[in-house]
Amino acid sequence: MRSVLEGARKPEPDTAGAHELPAGKRKLIEAALRLTAGGRSFASLGLRELAREAGLNPNTLYRHFDTLDDLAREAVDSVSRRLRPMLRRERRLAAHDEPHSVPRRACVAFFVFALENREAFLSALAEYHGTSPALREAVRATLHAVSAEMADDVVQLQLMAALPRNVVDEVCTQVVLQLFHLSAEYLDADAARRDALVDYAERFIVRLFAGSVLLAQHEEERAPVSRRA
Repeated sequence: MRSVLEGARKPEPDTAGAHELPAGKRKLIEAALRLTAGGRSFASLGLRELAREAGLNPNTLYRHFDTLDDLAREAVDSVSRRLRPMLRRERRLAAHDEPHSVPRRACVAFFVFALENREAFLSALAEYHGTSPALREAVRATLHAVSAEMADDVVQLQLMAALPRNVVDEVCTQVVLQLFHLSAEYLDADAARRDALVDYAERFIVRLFAGSVLLAQHEEERAPVSRRA
């Protein structure tokens, strides 16, 4: 049996973020992600170790970054600049083709991106609860931006017209956090488990939105007549 990823349309890569960085800066970021992908924090990296991994002179670091925290924030931002437009494009293409396919295609796109950026995702997962406040905030700010743009698309594409914006925001926040944390298992799973995780993520999104619609209807029915008038 073929994996769902084999049968799905692979999202087009957005490489703008990879090419806009100077070569030295890009090499340092890639080196830091390789070193932290195993669970180490950015704060544990040494200047010489990082420069050696990047194949650069240690002084090169300070031509591009004031501190290691600055490097880490730039690493998060560089991934965000590629992930967010890709997800928006995929949602809009899916909505144009088959609106009911948006949840699944968005899940596939997210997980494919995670696979293609494995070291960055492993580092982000570690830093989400890490010891550096600056890095925790950088990772969480990216997730917030992803969820806000998802909510914008849900509203603009009229995918959930029955829900008010504040509810859409809450649901999208929960969806993005769930996908982010599921990516930890997805990256190390076999093909069958990855298929199951895509199925689960799709059901999670559909049920969360469907439940929110039912709850909104129930609350409307219970509202005083004066408020509904």
